[in-house]
Amino acid sequence: MSNTGKPTTEPLLTVRPRKIAIYAAISSAAVVIVMLVVGILLHDTNDGVSFQMSDQIGLAGLGVLIGIAILMMARPTLKVFPEGLLIRNILGENFYEWALIYEVSFPQGAQWALLRMPDDETHPLMAIQLLDRGRAVEALQKVREFHARYAPPPPAAVIPDEATLQALAEQENNRPLGRLEIIDRVKAAKKNPI
Repeated sequence: MSNTGKPTTEPLLTVRPRKIAIYAAISSAAVVIVMLVVGILLHDTNDGVSFQMSDQIGLAGLGVLIGIAILMMARPTLKVFPEGLLIRNILGENFYEWALIYEVSFPQGAQWALLRMPDDETHPLMAIQLLDRGRAVEALQKVREFHARYAPPPPAAVIPDEATLQALAEQENNRPLGRLEIIDRVKAAKKNPI
């Protein structure tokens, strides 16, 4: 692993969404072409509206910027390494070591897979998308296989014994009351006098 936290070896698996890349390329090309044509055909009118060359260039430039933004949808990539996962979504790239990943899931109704991590933290895995159907299922199964192979086993749950539970309950009963707890107890005592 390099000093930047990214692996230096070749990836074991690379996953990219296919259908969204095709749709993004077609949509981007259509937007750019339409904006270029409108920009070229834009000229002075008899209504008194004056379109300059700068307006035409601006419209074409805006079309190119919108096209680039649409193409960002094709950017997600997942690379699997023995050390962990390198995830590139629309914006940003993150590396997660296997020890940080609790589960790779695809929740019901979700558009893409999720990494589940400790403390209920999740991270979207946009390279595995619902739109790809069979390819997404295969990719998810392969990533889960790598997770089973390289991730350390989860820590064993510690079940406290009876004496520890009793000590914790005693600590809870002996702690000082908070302001709201005192107010609640006073109100309860007024409602139900002994």
